[in-house]
Amino acid sequence: MELVVWAVRGCLLLVFTRSVLGKVQNPAAFAEFTGTVRALRLPGPLPARPLAALVVTAEAALVPAFALPGLLAPPTVLVAGLAIAAVLLASFTALAVVAARDGRPTPCRCFGRTTTPLGAVHAVRNSILLAVAVTGLVAAAVRGPDTGAPVAVLTASLAGAVLGLLVTALDDLAALFRPLPRKETP
Repeated sequence: MELVVWAVRGCLLLVFTRSVLGKVQNPAAFAEFTGTVRALRLPGPLPARPLAALVVTAEAALVPAFALPGLLAPPTVLVAGLAIAAVLLASFTALAVVAARDGRPTPCRCFGRTTTPLGAVHAVRNSILLAVAVTGLVAAAVRGPDTGAPVAVLTASLAGAVLGLLVTALDDLAALFRPLPRKETP
C-alpha cells in the first residue's frame, strides 16, 4: 500500500502544482480564473475574487502536503491533504457537470490560460482525480510503516507524476482526436 500512496502523491503533487502555477503565473491568468469563477454563477456568500483566491490557496496548501516526506510532515498532514483534495475534486467535478449540462461556454482555466469550455471531459477527468485521491486516503489509512525501497518509492512517485502530467494535458490530448476543419478546394 505504501507504493500506492507514493503514486497518488506524485500524481496529485503534479496536478495541484500545475494548477496553482497556471492560475497565478501573472495577474492576467488570475483575472481570467476569477472570470471563470464569476461566469459559473456559484451560489454562496463569497464574491468571485475572494472565492478564486480561496481555491488557489487551498490548492497551494496541498503542494507541501504531498511533497514533504514522512520525516518532515506527520502522516496526518498527508491524510488531511488527501481529504482536502477529495473535497476540492468533488466540487470541481460537480461544477464541470453543471457547466456541461448548462451548455455555457465557460473556459476551464483549470491549469491556466485556455479557451476550452468546461464540460463533460473535465467532469470525467476530475472524477478520475477524485478516485485517485480517495484511493490515496484508503491506502494511507491501511498502510503499515514506511518500508519501501527508495528505488520503488521513486518509481511509484514518477509513475504517479506521469499520470498527473497526462491528466493536466487532457485538453491538448483531446484536441488531437477532434476532427480537423475541412478545407474546401475551389
